[in-house]
Amino acid sequence: MGHDASDKLIKSLCKLTFLPIFGTLCAKEQSTKDITMIRRVIPFAVLLGIASCSGAAVNGPAGGSGTETGTDDGTTETSTIPDTLAVNLKSVSFDGTNLQVTIDSLDSTPVSVTYLRDSRLDLSGYTAFRMQEDALDRLFVALGAVSTDGSVQAVTVGDGGQFNTYFAGGAYDRSGTFDRPTGDGTAGSGQVSYAGSYVAVTNMGAPRDGGADDVALPITAGTDTSLTPRQPVRVQGDIFLNANFSDNSINGAIYNRQLVDTNYALVDVILVPGTINDDGTFEGVAEYDTRAPIGTYGGIFGGTDAHSVAGLVHLTEFDTTIDNEQEHGVFVLTQCGPDNTLPVCTNVASP
Repeated sequence: MGHDASDKLIKSLCKLTFLPIFGTLCAKEQSTKDITMIRRVIPFAVLLGIASCSGAAVNGPAGGSGTETGTDDGTTETSTIPDTLAVNLKSVSFDGTNLQVTIDSLDSTPVSVTYLRDSRLDLSGYTAFRMQEDALDRLFVALGAVSTDGSVQAVTVGDGGQFNTYFAGGAYDRSGTFDRPTGDGTAGSGQVSYAGSYVAVTNMGAPRDGGADDVALPITAGTDTSLTPRQPVRVQGDIFLNANFSDNSINGAIYNRQLVDTNYALVDVILVPGTINDDGTFEGVAEYDTRAPIGTYGGIFGGTDAHSVAGLVHLTEFDTTIDNEQEHGVFVLTQCGPDNTLPVCTNVASP
């Protein structure tokens, strides 16, 4: 078969075949990016299709905003979180062990739903939860963490998509007020660094292969695939932030990124300089290293001398070879110093 004929066949397969790696996802054409699937045994033809196809897109966002207020019973309010980060999430109550979520919409009843703890989906210090009422209902996955000093927390939640739409969003919160590092003129006292793990959920469907982290409820054989809800593919990586509390500025990067459920390597994300507000919250723009904007980030500092930081990232694109992909990430980090001795922290001045 000639090269042109092969291309035509691959494109036809993309239009007609349900790809178990990313649901109905086909990638944009590419020739230089290798795709490695270590944990899953994926047929070569499917890998070839992902590397070369164009066409079908992942499920799109449902829209919505996080402006609705919740209760005063300890629930984190997303009304103070930018709409671009809260998205469909209205409120969340999280103590590190238990999680209650109010999201718009279609996760379960009543409006505020208690999600089930599921350690099979835990990632890099982030606790995982899920909610799926029955096999043909949406499957939501949440990932969250509380800082080591208990001052801040953050959660991201989303489903993998069903009926051309997905719902997702995040929330962060602080216990107590903002304690700004004043700085004494010595290195590391006014400009500090934070480092740790980053995780996320996406609007891409994970393989339904019966593996240890395939948590979707089983569907009866013969059920039409158009009804199948998708388990969101997760992302993990590392994140590093520099914050200057005299300039009220913050920036950083997310690196070593990969799609966990397929071991597909992702490019770095640059968090360009954003502004730290008087209340210890901050916002900024996320970009590729080519300076093309691809989303937003934000968060909140907490603890003595801003010991900890929690935040969210919402990317409306994260891979140039894929169409309509979105990512909802979360980070909860400790300031580099005596309480955070990760290798990357050895390169920075300690307070």
